[in-house]
Amino acid sequence: MADLNVITLTGVATREPKLRQKSGDQVKAEFSLEVDRPFYRNTGEPVSDLFLVDAWNDLGRWVMENITEGQRVFVMGTLNKERYNTRGGREHLTIVKAKYMQTTEDHLADDGLDIEALKADRWPMSLLNNAVAIVAGVLRDDDREPVESITVDPGIDVEVEVDVDVDVDVEADVDVEVEVEAEVEADVEF
Repeated sequence: MADLNVITLTGVATREPKLRQKSGDQVKAEFSLEVDRPFYRNTGEPVSDLFLVDAWNDLGRWVMENITEGQRVFVMGTLNKERYNTRGGREHLTIVKAKYMQTTEDHLADDGLDIEALKADRWPMSLLNNAVAIVAGVLRDDDREPVESITVDPGIDVEVEVDVDVDVDVEADVDVEVEVEAEVEADVEF
């Protein structure tokens, strides 16, 4: 059984993506993503982290068509450590393997997250719930494919939209419209 390894980032692409041909028909797009922290240095300069992002095959091709240097990007994926040999010995590199990506115009952390709470060593449940709701909102607003989501905590409602197509063969012209509403509750423990 695998453990959960999920990372969600927003930031700015700091260089044009590069496409690398791998074995067989596989391709990998790589680019760097700068992610601002909610901190400033004593000089007033913002603090940020730089991540290497890999996107494979269809997602990699999407990156090559849609991501440019300076583009703000929303990325979900996994953190992976890769090892490689150099003249100085064996090195390690932590990368983000993207599993989902879209471009965005906004700083999503500005959408209802308490910046002071983000600086804390431990985040309150309300901040976590707001962060999950923001991510669910981004996914819900993506019109590339339907996304289902859940309610995370009482008071934080996340809509579920499911598109269903039904074909019915009848011998007369009949218009049928069906509307279904359902409410599902689940207890989630952290």
